Amino acid sequence: MLAAHTASFLSLINTALEDISRGVASPHHLHNVRCGIENILSLLKYNNEVVEKADQLSRRAYDYVTYHDLVTSKTSDWTSGEDVDRLQAVREALAGFHSAVEHSQPNSRVRTLGLA
Repeated sequence: MLAAHTASFLSLINTALEDISRGVASPHHLHNVRCGIENILSLLKYNNEVVEKADQLSRRAYDYVTYHDLVTSKTSDWTSGEDVDRLQAVREALAGFHSAVEHSQPNSRVRTLGLA
């Protein structure tokens, strides 16, 4: 079971991705995704799988945000096929990260911050 604070960061990431997919423009979306990832990682014991999944999510989010912003700013007649594929890839990466986080252990910082 995910702790409430971890679930909140995952929700922040998901909300940023959903906003992008609906066309809500903000230069902060990618920043919010990366900060959510970093905040989660800062509360977990080091785990190679979680770090790998976090890196994959960060890269896929970057690809999606960059492509989406580029395409939507250049033309209004773009086809959404590649955009949908990139969104699916970032959603899969988020699901993989979510699963890895669920199977990891909190670090001592969680207790120190009173989150346990």
